[in-house]
Amino acid sequence: MKEFLNNIRELTEIESPSGREGAVAKVIRKNWQQYGEICEDGLGNLSITIGRGEPHIAFVAHMDEVGFVIRKIGDDGFISLNKLGGIPERVLAGQKLLVIGRKGLVSGVFTTWPHHLTPESEKYKVRPIGECWLDVGARNSQEVERLGLRVGDFGVYARSWHVEGDSIFANSLDNRAGLASITQMLQRIAGKTNCRLSAIASVQEEFSIRALVPTVRELNPDALVVVDISPATDNPEMKGHSDISLGGGPILHLHSFHGRGTLGGVLPPVWLVELIEKSAEVAGAPLQRASVVGVITDGAFAQHLNRGIPTIEIGFPVRYTHCPVEVCSIRDLQWLVDLLEETGKGFSESYSKTLLH
Repeated sequence: MKEFLNNIRELTEIESPSGREGAVAKVIRKNWQQYGEICEDGLGNLSITIGRGEPHIAFVAHMDEVGFVIRKIGDDGFISLNKLGGIPERVLAGQKLLVIGRKGLVSGVFTTWPHHLTPESEKYKVRPIGECWLDVGARNSQEVERLGLRVGDFGVYARSWHVEGDSIFANSLDNRAGLASITQMLQRIAGKTNCRLSAIASVQEEFSIRALVPTVRELNPDALVVVDISPATDNPEMKGHSDISLGGGPILHLHSFHGRGTLGGVLPPVWLVELIEKSAEVAGAPLQRASVVGVITDGAFAQHLNRGIPTIEIGFPVRYTHCPVEVCSIRDLQWLVDLLEETGKGFSESYSKTLLH
């Protein structure tokens, strides 16, 4: 357990927004290299395959996190940004940001009205990203340049880590905790598979969702299991929405649909649903069932490759997704690892029965 938590913490402490996953990839290489040859495609997706023969199952979790890109550096030293991924603007005012510059990390804070002087019209206003500015302590654009910052540099939320009881409070649990869970699965299942099993650490999921495509096309697995967060709905703001709670176990997505201009989602085949349900039963892991609108993973596009790749999404509940601090349950992650292990072990038999039908 200590090793597992340390791995999650190590990954969450890395500043790796979409398109800048190299530092996370370095840790994944370190953790996976003992199990075999690691392959990297032209976009930076990493994969490793263990076991031999048929059938072939693949598990994927993305390496990147949501972030920001410098759009303009003002003459007054304040910086304008674009969003990189799904950033909720309502949480930005007064938040600390880290910008990855040529000379290292630069800390800044999003500007906001001073409380004492906030007019009534601004008290409950959420500013769009185009009306948000970053203060890095510079008095003019030349001072920003001297800090090593330029247009096009990337930023992320400030790093945060705290464990209280069963709960982890941290940035980018989406999806560093998923990556750590796949690593734990590899550790347990290596040398025990009766089929081929691939693990994939994907890039740019928060940006385009499609960057996984080259590696999945090349691997061409018989099934793809996407490991990612699923929004918990047990906080007061979400009361009545659904019944996804921290401590309730991993989440089986029976239906996911983005519905925000991206007509994409996953409807898993019955036989894969049954495999996950049976694996959860064998593992002794509780399984929450969900229909989710507003969520999309990189499995939504990978499933259409080649002759079609049966795909299923397994989530772990997270509160406050894409916010500066997210919250998840340690026990849920342990159950998730148990579930992934049993899924890998049981896949060959399940797939063989599918072929008979």
